[in-house]
Amino acid sequence: MRTVLGIVFGVAAALLIVGAAESIETALYPLPALDNADPATLAGVVADMPLAAKLLIVAGWPIGAFGGAWLGLRVCDRRVAAGIVVAAVMAAALANVLTLPHPVWMIICAVVLPVLGGALAVGVHRKPYRGEALLG
Repeated sequence: MRTVLGIVFGVAAALLIVGAAESIETALYPLPALDNADPATLAGVVADMPLAAKLLIVAGWPIGAFGGAWLGLRVCDRRVAAGIVVAAVMAAALANVLTLPHPVWMIICAVVLPVLGGALAVGVHRKPYRGEALLG
């Protein structure tokens, strides 16, 4: 049961962090008003995004994977939770970059950066000692 909770809390935290990064990006670089949501118009919007906006989106992926994987590990202390969190962040990032045409470097980052964030979380996580509160 603790493993399931670790996965659920980890994935939720990771996706909230990624969503927060994308909200910051949207607040700093608002999208132009779109008359319709046809793919050609949206592809043009993505192509015209400033580099800083793209970097903010990309930065959310390793940070979200790190935060979610760390929380998942802290709740259940099982690496499978971290792996599932990383897979969820990677799936969300790939869904984002494959839905509309994005630069190739963003597609590569959608695969590599969540893995790096999750690996860092596994590296810094330590097992709680006996008697220590799990989330304390």
